[in-house]
Amino acid sequence: MIYYRGTKDIRLNHTVVALGKFDGLHRGHQLLIEKLKKYGKKGYQTVVFTFDFHPMSLLSGKIQPLIYTKEERQKIVEEFGIDVLIEYPFTQETAHMLPEDFVKDVLVSCIGAEVIVVGDDFHFGYQRSGDVAFLKAHEKQYGYVVDNCEKLCVNGEEISSTMIRHYISQGNMEMVTELLGRPYHITGEVIPGKANGRTVGMPTANLAPEAGKLLPPEGVYASTIRIGSQEKQYYALTNIGHNPTVGDHNDLRVETHVIDFSGDLYGEKIAVSLYWHVRDEHKFNSLVEVKAQVEKDRERAMLYFKDYGIMA
Repeated sequence: MIYYRGTKDIRLNHTVVALGKFDGLHRGHQLLIEKLKKYGKKGYQTVVFTFDFHPMSLLSGKIQPLIYTKEERQKIVEEFGIDVLIEYPFTQETAHMLPEDFVKDVLVSCIGAEVIVVGDDFHFGYQRSGDVAFLKAHEKQYGYVVDNCEKLCVNGEEISSTMIRHYISQGNMEMVTELLGRPYHITGEVIPGKANGRTVGMPTANLAPEAGKLLPPEGVYASTIRIGSQEKQYYALTNIGHNPTVGDHNDLRVETHVIDFSGDLYGEKIAVSLYWHVRDEHKFNSLVEVKAQVEKDRERAMLYFKDYGIMA
C-alpha cells in the first residue's frame, strides 16, 4: 500500500476515493471501503483520503483523543486491501479552503478522482459548506461521479466515532466490538517494568500507550494479544491503570498477563485486543493477594471466552 502522510505532493490518476475522518474505521466506514473494493475490481486505484491531524483538534484548540493511532489506522487500511492511504495536511489553509477549490485542486488535480465515495452526511470545505449535493452538482464539470451511501445504524442509532468514544469511555468493550466490527486494540512495544509479576509467577508485558490514544477506564479486561506479525493469538488479562499495589509512578500503563505463554517479550511489538471489562482496578495489601485475584480474573475471562466462542 502507498502511504502519503503530511504532504500535498500527490499525483494519482484513475482513482476511486473515499472521503472521511476514518477515526476508528468502524462498520459505517467499512461500507465505504467495500464500495472502493468493488470499483477496484473494475481497474480503479482505490484511495482512502483523510487528514493527518484531527480537524476538531485544530478548530477547537484541544487534542482530540483518537480511537486508533496513525500507525494502527495505516495497518487496518492495508489489511482491507486498499491501494493508497492519504493523510492530507490539515492546516489553517486547509480549514479555510472553499469546497470547489478542494474538489478542483485536491480531488481532481492531485488525486485524479473519477469516483468519489462518501456517506450521506459528509461535509467538507470552509465552515463545512460543502456536502454530497455540492459534489453531485459538480460531477459533469470536473468529470467524476459520486457514489454515496446511507449511515449504518445499530439499535436505531447511527454508528459514529463519537458513539464509539462514548462506549470506550464507559468500558463497554462488547458494544465497541459490535460497532467496530472487531475488538478494540492497543499496539506498542513491550517495555521493561518492575518485574513484580515474575516474583509470583505471573509476568506481564508492559506498554506505554501513545499520547492521544483513547483508553477505556482503569481496570482489568479479558483480552487477547498478537505478537509482531504472527497470526497466532494468545488469551490474556490486561490491566489498565497505575498499578496501585506496587506502583510508584503516575503514568498510565497497559500491563498484560499472557495466559499459557512462556518467553521474553521485551522489545516485541504487540497488539492487545480488549473484549470485556472484568473488574475495576483495586489496591491490594500484597503481591500474594494480587496473585489470588488474578487467578480468579483468569477463570472468569476464560469462561467468558468459552461462552462467546472467542478463539485465540
